Amino acid sequence: SGPGEMGRAYKVTDNNPEVKKQIKDGWDKHAFNHYVCEKISLHRNLGDKRDQECKARKWRKPLPDTSVIIIFHNEAWCALLRTVHSVLENSPGILLKEIILVDDASTMEHLGSKLTDYVSKLKVVKIIRLRSRAGLIRARLAGAREAEGAVLTFLDSHCECAPHWLEPMLERIAEDNTRVVCPVIEVIDSDTFAMSLTTARAVQTGILTWSMGFNWTPRKPAGGVRNDAALPSATMAGGLFAMSRDYFYHLGSYDNDMLVWGGENIEMSLRIWMCGGTLEIHPCSHVGHVFRKRAPYSHPGGSDVITHNNKRVAEVWLDEYKEQYYRRVPRARTIDAGDLTPRIKLRKALHCRSFKWYITNIYPDLYATPKKDILYSGEWHNQAREGKYCLDSANPDGKIGVKMTMYVCHGMGVNQDFDFTRNGEIRHSYVKELCLQPSGNSVVTFAC
Repeated sequence: SGPGEMGRAYKVTDNNPEVKKQIKDGWDKHAFNHYVCEKISLHRNLGDKRDQECKARKWRKPLPDTSVIIIFHNEAWCALLRTVHSVLENSPGILLKEIILVDDASTMEHLGSKLTDYVSKLKVVKIIRLRSRAGLIRARLAGAREAEGAVLTFLDSHCECAPHWLEPMLERIAEDNTRVVCPVIEVIDSDTFAMSLTTARAVQTGILTWSMGFNWTPRKPAGGVRNDAALPSATMAGGLFAMSRDYFYHLGSYDNDMLVWGGENIEMSLRIWMCGGTLEIHPCSHVGHVFRKRAPYSHPGGSDVITHNNKRVAEVWLDEYKEQYYRRVPRARTIDAGDLTPRIKLRKALHCRSFKWYITNIYPDLYATPKKDILYSGEWHNQAREGKYCLDSANPDGKIGVKMTMYVCHGMGVNQDFDFTRNGEIRHSYVKELCLQPSGNSVVTFAC
């Protein structure tokens, strides 16, 4: 019963100034509590807390083997190695072809020869080292090129796999190799490293916003759906998923002209659904992930990189609906998206469906107000404050009942973009399509 065992929180009670300094330095360097991360065993036992239906399942045999691909850049030793050991210790050996660690030009000393020596003692683990910073997308492509497993499983470098995380995903792919399957992504607290498992009924699925952002939504109540049944998901978060290696390449792998990271998950989600595949989350597969409030390192290109990538998604996949994206992210109109020809050709070669089909059949909640019904759209300036402050949703989760605020006008649209319709509604759809209504002295969101 060591620190953090069974996924329990580890709370620091030592008020020693030296300990406090170590904690602060760890947060500054890694954007999580590195002091706590180091205290917890690399072989932490999370226990088997799956739903009873999942525990009772007998997974079909034989199942395809997999290459687990993990990209890292200046990752903490404790986080990276606990990820590796959780894969090794919670995956049937016959199914784990290899673990491929792709070093995206790390500069921290512990990730050099010390790591090479350590993993040389782990039979199925190998390291690929990239000489210059490639970013997540190209680093994953480098890992995939080296992979020999029938299935590619991608993980981030600060994860922990729960018992029997792998078999449910591999079974779905064995039955139909056009299925792309994600585990339930559990939150590992960035301060205490506590991790608990979501029950099947509480599993959320992925959605997208008109600004090409990703979000979660509660699963729709469905009578007769078993707790161990895979759930269709309109999008995936992108960090953790399994996919047939053959289908990965058949479908066009990643868009190689996307930069660093951001937007690749939405692009792949749309491509999977529109080009004949299915995207699922399996409630019997659980992988923990340390969610950090900031990236601990800089990304070359900053926010322009994500806008560049999202514009590529809009131009290739949204058809006539791309204007919905540009209305919400007007600065994207002037960003160079690069050469789109290869991806447009790919879409044609795969005989992909239209985006209208996607929002009709896969994510009908993505409402687009007809253009003819919009009288005015854009920012709402507060003239009492010299027009420098705008109405702002400050509502990144798209929740109902949230008060509107006034914030300095930034001209980027998104959370400051509103429509005034013929019906007298003020609509806002940064995350979900919401309307505004008065509530006492405030203005709050509600379902249209």
